[in-house]
Amino acid sequence: MTAIEKRIPITRMDCPTCIPTLEKAVSDLDGVEEVNGNYIYKYLKVIYNSEKVTLEKIERAIEDVGYQVAYKEYPSVVSRLINLFRKDERDEGVKPLSDQDFAGKVLHSSKPVVVLFSSRMCPSCQVFKPSFEELAEERKGKFYEMDISTTETWRKFDVMSIPTVIIFKDGKALDKFTATLKTDDIKKALY
Repeated sequence: MTAIEKRIPITRMDCPTCIPTLEKAVSDLDGVEEVNGNYIYKYLKVIYNSEKVTLEKIERAIEDVGYQVAYKEYPSVVSRLINLFRKDERDEGVKPLSDQDFAGKVLHSSKPVVVLFSSRMCPSCQVFKPSFEELAEERKGKFYEMDISTTETWRKFDVMSIPTVIIFKDGKALDKFTATLKTDDIKKALY
């Protein structure tokens, strides 16, 4: 058994809450013995059995949750921006929500309203967003996304990390989901 220790520099690690997402994605791989992230220096220290898992699989796990390995080349900024706009064209079930619309669309609704607090700059949010959109299409209810970088309302609901989903009904926050979100948990709360 050959154990290898590798420090993998990560780009796009914008907040400390990124570390648990990265650690979980990599530690789920068979053959990974230990994973420790460092937000200050933006790297993951991975100890793995090279007979069971390759460095390429570890890098792919990092990329699958929306982050980039610093020593690899990726598409240009322009092509990434083009892809962002393409994603916006598909966002039909989840509508954007502003501070001005919040009270009318969320707090004054007698039906349950689901709000995703996120940011375009958060890789974890972008990884979760397609599942949230699927849930919105499946439920055909009121689903909104509030970008915390352009709004202030999220502060009133103690949103301390993103992505966070809060279900509102009759002006009250009923359920709150944070960290490693699962749409199944949200579905259960809605039924």
